[in-house]
Amino acid sequence: MKKKDLISKWLNFNLSDEELETFNNLDVSSSYHRIDRAAKHFKAPDLEMEASYDRLKKKLRSKRSSRILYYYVSGIAATLLVAFGLFYFLNNSANVEFLATHGENTQFTLPDNSEVILNSGSIVSFNQKKWTQDRQLKLDGEAYFKVAKGETFTVSTAQGSISVLGTEFKVNDRKDYFEVSCYEGLVKVFYNGEEQHLSAGNVFKAFDDRVVTETTTAIKPTWLDQKSTFKSIPYRVVLKELERQFDIEISGAETNSNTLFTGSFNNENLETALQAVTIPLNLSYTINGKNVVLKINQQ
Repeated sequence: MKKKDLISKWLNFNLSDEELETFNNLDVSSSYHRIDRAAKHFKAPDLEMEASYDRLKKKLRSKRSSRILYYYVSGIAATLLVAFGLFYFLNNSANVEFLATHGENTQFTLPDNSEVILNSGSIVSFNQKKWTQDRQLKLDGEAYFKVAKGETFTVSTAQGSISVLGTEFKVNDRKDYFEVSCYEGLVKVFYNGEEQHLSAGNVFKAFDDRVVTETTTAIKPTWLDQKSTFKSIPYRVVLKELERQFDIEISGAETNSNTLFTGSFNNENLETALQAVTIPLNLSYTINGKNVVLKINQQ
């Protein structure tokens, strides 16, 4: 969901519990909450007209009218101040941010017409006003990029950066896991002080102090077709992706396992997905609302 849309829903008191949590994690949420709290304190001073009405009815009739008008206008001015403040925050921020909450993908277009699709639980931000001078965006999570012909930019993440020129590629930057897959063209990956070039059909992975390069026959991320696929990935990373796709919490056995997992699960059916990732490891599970508990089957 686009950042502006999330803020707009907050202003209209129309956020779900999950969306409210996402809003509260935004870097600007504290500013909006401060404005909201300040707006609640705006009120016209008490006029106490009843006590002084008889005494001033004739003598200060015109002054009283002026005072009432003053307070009335002051109240309108205070309201307009808050409104314009919110309008300024919404429309004058140079940074643009897009996010995909758990269980959804978000698609948008960059100023150069390059296409970006965010996987669940991911955020991309960039400076829209300075895009022509500073073609750089920040990614937290996983995204697929389809770069417009002849265009170039850099994707910065917590673990590395990727420079591109007219290509299609995927970046996955999660806690303790980093992956770049090139589907078309060429990308430059900067990781841990070193540079590596990836051509179409090649994959770069880094996890648990390991760096792995391998090939792929895929032409796009499988999650674009509602399927999450893994090749020799730590099991804990697989479970985290399962949590994001279905907005659940997984606990119990093997949640921190470094065992390498190869397989896939469907992103549309939780039961089928759980069976796909537990049966190969001889695990079973119980579902209680949004909580899933894993346990090891007895031999």
